[in-house]
Amino acid sequence: MERLYESLPLLVMPFAACLVIASLHCYMGLHVIKRGVIFVDLALAQAAALGAAVALLMTPLVCPEPHQHQDAPHAATVTETTLAAELDLEGDGAVESPVMDARSEIPESSEHASHGCGHEHGHEHEHGHATLTYGMSLLFALLGAVVLSFGRLKDERIPHEAVIGIIFVVCAALSVLILSKAPHGHEKMEAMLVGSILFVNWRQVVIMLLLYLVLGIIHVAVRKHFLAISQGVTAAEKVGKRVRLWDCLFYGLFALMVTQSVSIAGVFVVFSYLIIPAACAALFADRFGSQLVFAWGVAAVTTAIGLALSAIGDMPTGSSLVSCFGAVLVLFALIRTIIPRRST
Repeated sequence: MERLYESLPLLVMPFAACLVIASLHCYMGLHVIKRGVIFVDLALAQAAALGAAVALLMTPLVCPEPHQHQDAPHAATVTETTLAAELDLEGDGAVESPVMDARSEIPESSEHASHGCGHEHGHEHEHGHATLTYGMSLLFALLGAVVLSFGRLKDERIPHEAVIGIIFVVCAALSVLILSKAPHGHEKMEAMLVGSILFVNWRQVVIMLLLYLVLGIIHVAVRKHFLAISQGVTAAEKVGKRVRLWDCLFYGLFALMVTQSVSIAGVFVVFSYLIIPAACAALFADRFGSQLVFAWGVAAVTTAIGLALSAIGDMPTGSSLVSCFGAVLVLFALIRTIIPRRST
């Protein structure tokens, strides 16, 4: 428990980010379950990941990396040492390093030169790469949303779930091919899957919160149309609703949501927040409003447990969250078999 108490300051931002993710994903998850398109999140998330992989290839052309200064390896070591000091939970926070001693012997003029020129160009390069990555991820996710919207055939000769599966597997295969030719491709692929929620910052949390507020307002404004289509496509078409156009808006909003959350939490964590709380709610509630409140509660409690276990056991945060969500779903399924469900 001592490790958990010492880790609490590091877990505040990840917990806040997870709550923001849960706020909209639980709502969208209920629509996904009603529509029977369970893996739409994975498909759009993988499309966004493909866009990020393409951006990785385009970065040297669009955002040329600045020339390395002679002190660049030294600067990287200092950064790693500082990070290790911040995350050292068992020691007294003091990290002795010969690199720091060597740094004190560097003339002040050369230090100012390296910080004044190399650091500025390096920051511009990183900012350009981040902007390009997000733009390409969003573009590919929106393209996937368009394909999903207009890939629904009236006669259902090709089930909609099959279209979703095709998008996922093709995007995944292309991502593997691209990252196999990129430096540190394996690490980047792992980051896309499990994310780095532990290292989120307040700026990312606020940006995601503002985006989700805008998306939430749009969903509230058109909720009747989305809910009518989710409850039955055939019935919605009979009353004159333009299902494909409404689907285009639905999956477009979905793409905006997924692109932001996957860049922070990874594909696996985002999928867990979308499906598992909604599935638990569907076991015990019938009305949409009751299911949403139930799903929010499950997501909040499971997030707290997952982050706590991650800190106590010194385990990867993303994998701990996904495993806890899986355990909670199994537990709720067992409870559901014991407690009879009242008809409403």
